[in-house]
Amino acid sequence: MALLAGAASVYSQGQVSLVDYGSTTSIQVFNSQSAAASTTSISYGGYNGQEEMGNSANANLFAPGTTSYAAGSALGTGYSIQLLAAAGTGDAVSSLVANGPVVTTWYTAAGGDPTTGFNGLWLSGANATISGVGVGSGATVAIAAWNNEAGTVGSLGAAQAANAAAPGSDPWGISGTGNIASLGGPGGGTPSSIPGSISGFSLVASPTPEPSTIALGVIGASAFLMRLRRKQ
Repeated sequence: MALLAGAASVYSQGQVSLVDYGSTTSIQVFNSQSAAASTTSISYGGYNGQEEMGNSANANLFAPGTTSYAAGSALGTGYSIQLLAAAGTGDAVSSLVANGPVVTTWYTAAGGDPTTGFNGLWLSGANATISGVGVGSGATVAIAAWNNEAGTVGSLGAAQAANAAAPGSDPWGISGTGNIASLGGPGGGTPSSIPGSISGFSLVASPTPEPSTIALGVIGASAFLMRLRRKQ
């Protein structure tokens, strides 16, 4: 009976389809932008950054807009995508946590022009299971993207840690949030789609640790130096 109860619990968890390009969803992701173009402040996992959000002027996408991604290019091979989510609607992006799977496959287009091709759109038909959120319950979701360092960075948190000390790098970015009123999934119908309110986004321009993170780093470095001095 205990085994059956556990199986039922897993079976009823809500799911979100990670299909990027469809009738209601098209999220194009770009490299980090210049400081002048970056208009949205975002904080996650102890780091702050500036990024650009909004649909690109790509006529091939379901929801083309007028955002000008002035720097870099649309993402592709070498970057990863993952769903961030939490129970309930209207949650802050800082409270969302990663839910698998990680997607590393992207559309490609000859010429690499993000305004005419499918660059910056990931290619996956997988479903992400939101841990602890049942079918029929509401959830807040967002999309995270990061440089996976040739496949060696397997999570958003690891990507932040690996790139935090690299000025001008483009390790991570997070979309705006979207609400799902009632999740689908096994036993409750088709998995929910990514909310159409989530638009394209860029990676952050220059991630910087929050003051508390910096303070902890200083304390740790001081302790390390004192230990070396005692050894001498």
